[in-house]
Amino acid sequence: MMSISKFTPDDATWIRFGDAGVYIGNVLHEKNSTSMGGGFACFLPQSAMTWTPSYDEVIVVQSGEFTVDSESGSTTAGPGELVWVKASIPVTFRAGREKTWIAFATHPIWDSTPESRAQTAALQPVDGPPSD
Repeated sequence: MMSISKFTPDDATWIRFGDAGVYIGNVLHEKNSTSMGGGFACFLPQSAMTWTPSYDEVIVVQSGEFTVDSESGSTTAGPGELVWVKASIPVTFRAGREKTWIAFATHPIWDSTPESRAQTAALQPVDGPPSD
């Protein structure tokens, strides 16, 4: 693998989070990275995903409005803004009134931890995010 790589949503391996209208596209995973995970996600309008990450995560909002709720409060971000979610904090990720796209990076690889694997029963392989 090259020392520099570029990815688009078309390069991702896509999964859907249950019936919540949340689509996750992995591009950095155990097959091509030893240190971090990363990819894209598409949240349909008003969709939400409750999760307890066992990793630190940085989320960059590409379009729409994205809110992260936790016991300590809520943070909402728009295009070009970044949200940092610390490990072991239960959160709910949710979209606003329009389809929302994000890019994310995790350390370590998000679906490689035992805690994440225990939560993945709701994840189903799909061909990609819903088209516009």
